[in-house]
Amino acid sequence: MGKKILIIGGSPRKSGNTATVAGWVAEGAEFAGASVKIVDAARLKYKIAGCCSCYGCQVSQQFRCVILDETTDVVASFPEYDVVVFASPVYFFGLSAQIKMLIDRMFSLFKFSDGKTIHKLQKVNFALISTCGGDLDDSGIALVDDTIKKIVHFIGKTHQSLLIPSLPPALEQIAKREDVKEKAVEFGKKLANW
Repeated sequence: MGKKILIIGGSPRKSGNTATVAGWVAEGAEFAGASVKIVDAARLKYKIAGCCSCYGCQVSQQFRCVILDETTDVVASFPEYDVVVFASPVYFFGLSAQIKMLIDRMFSLFKFSDGKTIHKLQKVNFALISTCGGDLDDSGIALVDDTIKKIVHFIGKTHQSLLIPSLPPALEQIAKREDVKEKAVEFGKKLANW
């Protein structure tokens, strides 16, 4: 049976560079036998923006946020997947707000007690797709990659990244970039066999 992959799209632009690249990654993964679900974080219905630090998840026996909205179910489903992929454009040197709100709610997947950290993410691998208009050195894409790396390291895992710099903001131009499509499809195949 193929891998189960969840891609969380974090761009407010439905047909933007990040969404297009994430779609190509999904194509590659499906071609390699994985089942892929794409969730658009920008269009989830939130009761609150991000985590409100109520600590309700820490007193609950469940590994899920106590604030019931669409994000709760998405984040609580992470342990059901073999690979969870965060797809975010670089917005002012960081992750998009849309994906950061969802990532903040991951706090609910952990229990902290007596100096121990407990979670159910042992079988889950994490990956990043990130796009930007600037270059690799000065755009903030390395900071986005480092942020995901640190989160995943906290879980006790390593991550894989597909970083695509120097993309134009015009939506129709990404479709012409066969080089980017090829990289994305190959990355999807790699995730399907991870």
